[in-house]
Amino acid sequence: MDSVEQPLVHVDRRGIAVDEAVAFYEGVYSSQDIHIGDAASEGFSWRYRAVGDDHVTVGTSSVAARRWGTIDPGDDYVLAWASAPGILLDTGSSDPVEMLPGVPVMYPAGRDFTFRAAPTVQHVIRFDRTFLQSVAAARQGDLPAPLQFARHPDPAALRQLRAVVSASAAALFDPTTGRDRRSALDTTVAEAVVGTFDARPVPPTGLLSAGPATMRLAQEWMVANARRPITITDVSVAAGVAVRSLQASFRRHTGASPMHFLRQVRLHRVRAELSAADPDTATVAQIAVGWGVGHLGRFSGAYAATFGEPPSATLRRRRSV
Repeated sequence: MDSVEQPLVHVDRRGIAVDEAVAFYEGVYSSQDIHIGDAASEGFSWRYRAVGDDHVTVGTSSVAARRWGTIDPGDDYVLAWASAPGILLDTGSSDPVEMLPGVPVMYPAGRDFTFRAAPTVQHVIRFDRTFLQSVAAARQGDLPAPLQFARHPDPAALRQLRAVVSASAAALFDPTTGRDRRSALDTTVAEAVVGTFDARPVPPTGLLSAGPATMRLAQEWMVANARRPITITDVSVAAGVAVRSLQASFRRHTGASPMHFLRQVRLHRVRAELSAADPDTATVAQIAVGWGVGHLGRFSGAYAATFGEPPSATLRRRRSV
């Protein structure tokens, strides 16, 4: 049964004092440069709500006054959209981002940026950096690395993203949503964001991912050999380190084991192939075994927990497209 746990983040703050709002939002945005100007005609008020786990946090912010300043997204990737016009991001650059009502945009990633905003409601989805990079890497057959996003995504893809967010929002905003259900929705929304904004690795200037070179070598080897039967000993030999050292490195830098990384690669590869396969000629077992899956029962359970549906549903959906 889906277990119910309080998420790691559950915030609901509101007030009517400008100084209190400035202090709060400077904490939210890791900034010492948030300013709030003239209040709306009905008087000043603010409210901030957020619910999430260690992968995805959804939030909504309402400030009844003009504001401007600097935002530091920190280690997160942030998707945002507004209920009304009047928000401009990256105002200090030569190519600022205008937030149109109801149209999602990605915050500039990996750096501070300036903004200005009219009184309105803003909705945000914050993705843990490592989580979104892992989703993008698994879908694209690459390795986790810092991401860059398309500035002007396809309108049809944006509509699909909005549909995914709309279908997921109520459960993600509900603090009582079970851990397994929330995890599946995290992945669904992350996949939609990666696809819509064509998330791709930033061209490397050194090592392609954080962590020691041996861990990177192990990841590369697993990606290249994901169709083969692989043991942890195989990976350690390929990386040239002892099994214990390899496992410790992965847990220190990714929070998971090498074999967990391999399972995630396989899950996403199978999902991509199922989505493109002809259900009249292909089977889940055929595709899964082709990606090195040795136990179909455990695979099906992990697939459903990750994507919120059994693999057979992904394959059947191809027929209706």
